Amino acid sequence: MTAEADGTPLLPPVLQAYPYPWDNAFIWTSEKEDEETLAYARAVLEACLPPEPLTVAEPPAEVAVHASSEDGYPEWTEIRTVLRERMPYARHVTAERMADAEAECARRGLATADFEEVWTRRITAWIAEQTLYWCGLMVDDEAALTPWLMDLAELYAERGTAAVKAVGALTCTRSVPESRAALARLARHEGLPAEIRELVEDGRS
Repeated sequence: MTAEADGTPLLPPVLQAYPYPWDNAFIWTSEKEDEETLAYARAVLEACLPPEPLTVAEPPAEVAVHASSEDGYPEWTEIRTVLRERMPYARHVTAERMADAEAECARRGLATADFEEVWTRRITAWIAEQTLYWCGLMVDDEAALTPWLMDLAELYAERGTAAVKAVGALTCTRSVPESRAALARLARHEGLPAEIRELVEDGRS
């Protein structure tokens, strides 16, 4: 286990307690569907939800670039590597470590505009993605998710954070009326990007 955080936390307490690496999408899958775990998943999603729609692009999803690609990996993946080295767990996401990561990225000639804001938001979104994925795909007791998961997933899609995984959670639980209703409302939502709208329509079909 890595050392405890030192410095000024950038994430709320419930996320500081997040026990998995923030960049690992599959650790949740080993969790039991007990009341305590579901309550924590809900608390995480509530804490990660932005108060209003984002005005900038959604944090990028994981990418797979073949070694033979001429373009190589996008720049943000190198920045993420720097962050992983300095703050592998949510409890390590502090102002001081973020400043150290920013300095290293600047030294490498990487983009550092609004660094703390951008990367705190992206780490938060990745945590939300992992949690939405687990709730939607891995939890068999859909009654235990109703209606809070559907309500939160709809808000995530509307606000442009972890939208792909949010729509995925609704699609995986569409046997529940609340999920079908949320997908129907999202289909009428004018602010959705085209790619998210397409996922919504696929989820309804």
